[in-house]
Amino acid sequence: MDTTADRSAEKTPKLRSIPGDPLCQNILPLTDWLETLGEDVDCQSCDLATIAPWYRDLLQKNGYPELAAKIQALADGEPTNAEVARVLDEVKESVKDGEVEQELVLYDCMMQKYKEEEV
Repeated sequence: MDTTADRSAEKTPKLRSIPGDPLCQNILPLTDWLETLGEDVDCQSCDLATIAPWYRDLLQKNGYPELAAKIQALADGEPTNAEVARVLDEVKESVKDGEVEQELVLYDCMMQKYKEEEV
C-alpha cells in the first residue's frame, strides 16, 4: 500500500556527509543536485563525466569490477549528465565498504562545491 508517508520519504534526498570535513556536509545525491541546477543541468563545469573515471578507478582498485564496468559503459557512449548522475548514485548505493563509499561521497562533494564556488 502506497501511503503519503512512503511517497514523502521517497522525495527526501539521502544527504551524506564526511565526518570531520566541514565543507562536505549535507552532500546531495548527484541526481538531486542536478535538479537544483535547473536549466543549468548541462553546464560545462558540472560535467559529471569528470568524476566518472575517478569512481571507476576507485571501484576497480577496491574489488568492485562489475561496478567499474558499469561506469566504463558510460564512457563508451555519449550519456547526458542526468544519465551519469543516475548511474553514479546507483553505484554508490551498491558499495558495501564504508571507506570506499566515503571516497565516492568526497568526489560528489568536490563536484558540488566546485560549482558553488563558480557562482
